Amino acid sequence: MPVSAPLRILYVEDNPLVREITTELLLLEEREVVAAETAEQALQTFSEQPFDMLITDVSLPAMSGLDLAEKILAMRPQTTVIVASGYALNLPAEKWGPNVRTILKPFEASQIDALIADLGAATGRT
Repeated sequence: MPVSAPLRILYVEDNPLVREITTELLLLEEREVVAAETAEQALQTFSEQPFDMLITDVSLPAMSGLDLAEKILAMRPQTTVIVASGYALNLPAEKWGPNVRTILKPFEASQIDALIADLGAATGRT
């Protein structure tokens, strides 16, 4: 049975401590995580490398995480996206599609793992 390629995650968070802790939390044997500090840096990285998933904070300097998600989905619509926020978001499902979810910060490892698994099941990648 062939071994599947690891899930490649681009994680965007401007707070250095949160970025470091969450990157460690996301790292599992079946995942590769690349962290970015800004939406602009993430957009550049995304255009240079293939990623399966974007996990982004909403509140970022300059370009917001929502604007970043929109740009990435325009570039590659099959990308799964998790938008993290310290406050409730009301993203209309019809606008964002079935491969976009939100999570409230702070979140536990089990919560983000379940969300990643749910998105993997929804997109046929488990």
